[in-house]
Amino acid sequence: MISRGLVLGTVLSVLALQGTASAEQIEGIEVQGSREFVLRTQQSLQLLQSTPQFAVVRPYFGAIRQGKRSGMDVYADPPTYEVGFPTWSHSALWYASTIAHDAYHSKLYHDYKKGHPSGEPPGEVWTGKEAERVCMNFQREVLVELKAGNELILYLDQLIKNPTYQGDPQSEEDYRRRSW
Repeated sequence: MISRGLVLGTVLSVLALQGTASAEQIEGIEVQGSREFVLRTQQSLQLLQSTPQFAVVRPYFGAIRQGKRSGMDVYADPPTYEVGFPTWSHSALWYASTIAHDAYHSKLYHDYKKGHPSGEPPGEVWTGKEAERVCMNFQREVLVELKAGNELILYLDQLIKNPTYQGDPQSEEDYRRRSW
C-alpha cells in the first residue's frame, strides 16, 4: 500500500519541476501550484473580485489547485477548483471566468444540499448538459461584466449551444477525457 505521504511527496516533486511549488492564501482562498500558476490565479481572482458575480460564488469554493485537467471537487472541504494548464495559461480574463463557472457548479450542489439535507444531490442538479449551460451562462455574465472581446463571448456562446459532455459527467472516464 502506498502511503499518503509518498503520494503527496511525488505530487510536490512534479509541481517543483514545473516551477517551485507553493501554497498561498489569496483573499482567503488557498492556492496551490507552481509560482507561475499562483501568479496567474492571483491576477484572475483580482479580475473576478471586481464583478458582482464574485459575491454570488465566493461562499462556494475555498481552494484552487493546479492539476492535469480542470474541474470542481464539490466534495472537498473546502470545495476545490482543480485547474489544468490549458485553462490557467489562457488569458487572466478567461481564467477568471472559469473560476466563476466552476464555483457555480459548487453553488448548485451546495444550495441543493442545504434544501435537502437528508441526501446527496442528484447529478443533474449540478452537472451534466443542462447544469453546464447554467454555469456557462453565469460565466458569460462574468465575461460581459469584464468587457471581454466579442471573440471570447462568441466562443462561449457556441459552447453553450452544445456542452462537451459525452456520457456520465460525474464519471472518472469523462474527467480523464477533458483537455482543459
